[in-house]
Amino acid sequence: MNRKKQVLMLASVASMIDQFNLPNIRLMQELDYEVHVACNFDKGNTCDENRIQKLKALLGKNDVRWHQWDCPRKIRSAGDCIRAYGQLQKLIRQYRVEWIHCHSPVGGVLSRIAAHFTGIPVIYTVHGFHFYQGAPAQNWLLYYPVEKLLSYWTDVLITINQEDYRFAKMHLNARRIRRIPGVGIDIERFRDYQPQTTREAFCRRYHLPLDAKILLSVGELSSRKNHRLVLSALPDLQDHIYYIICGQGELREELIAFARETGVSERIRLAGYLEDVRELYKHADVFVFPSYQEGLPAALVEAMACGLPCLVSDIRGNRELIRQESCRFKPDDSACFCKRLRALLDDPQYAAGKAAQCQKRAVSYGRKMAERKIRTIYKSMKDDR
Repeated sequence: MNRKKQVLMLASVASMIDQFNLPNIRLMQELDYEVHVACNFDKGNTCDENRIQKLKALLGKNDVRWHQWDCPRKIRSAGDCIRAYGQLQKLIRQYRVEWIHCHSPVGGVLSRIAAHFTGIPVIYTVHGFHFYQGAPAQNWLLYYPVEKLLSYWTDVLITINQEDYRFAKMHLNARRIRRIPGVGIDIERFRDYQPQTTREAFCRRYHLPLDAKILLSVGELSSRKNHRLVLSALPDLQDHIYYIICGQGELREELIAFARETGVSERIRLAGYLEDVRELYKHADVFVFPSYQEGLPAALVEAMACGLPCLVSDIRGNRELIRQESCRFKPDDSACFCKRLRALLDDPQYAAGKAAQCQKRAVSYGRKMAERKIRTIYKSMKDDR
């Protein structure tokens, strides 16, 4: 019996595999590969420990070999990176890996160096370059030279938004550069979902008054997500406007303290990590997404598919999804945020029109299109070997 060829899916953290790459693993298996997954299951994840254990069980059930990879999410010490690089080299040689598909900045750097020196092809999906229009100068000085160099060692560079794709085609040197429409969302799963609770029961669960207007954000509690903008705006908005944040992260206590200082503690709800957020999408009045930096945000596509009006920061990724300027604001412009939010909340007909536009546009970022393009890329790797 012939031994199946081995491929390796890599990411700095397990939550990247869980949230974005299970469909890609299935595609690899459909092409008759034996799939290995290496990531950090222990540290840096944006989901809880219960979800990590479920992910391990799911991978095992589907005959995917998973490996603990002590990859740091951020470069804090050379020792951490050297240790992770050594683990990766060992994995590649031990299982005679045919090719790698890697994700996340640090994981992408270590993977491409390892692939180069072991002589195997590598796909790198960039979920938003750290250098972009409006990025701090230090990002360009640090990240762009690294990406420029490593692009020579990249067989396929996948971007998930138009801005990164155009930049890569003009300035980087990967053998092939492709764009897929985001990570691929199951549009029907969100669009067709029917709430399991009444509005009254939902408000009771989150200790909200029945006349509450609910703003919702979904994303990790980090400075990049810019939740402070909404918290700082709440005092200038009517008292019946509440803010629910679904996610976990290192800034939880800092955000709680800031809300207390701002006098809005009673108007925010930190829902933590939830495996299924559809109930929140369906009961929210407006999805707000004030990030400083995004690639092409899956949470925003989900909210659009659910038929929510969306108010987002005017940045790469968000701009591609939300084309109406009246539904965007500069990430630090609280006054503009408040003005455009009031327009949505004060005029239900106007909000419904924006929501319908969002839902229609979300279809272009569905899973079928993304999977078709990824399958073509994977098949080309197989044919090349």
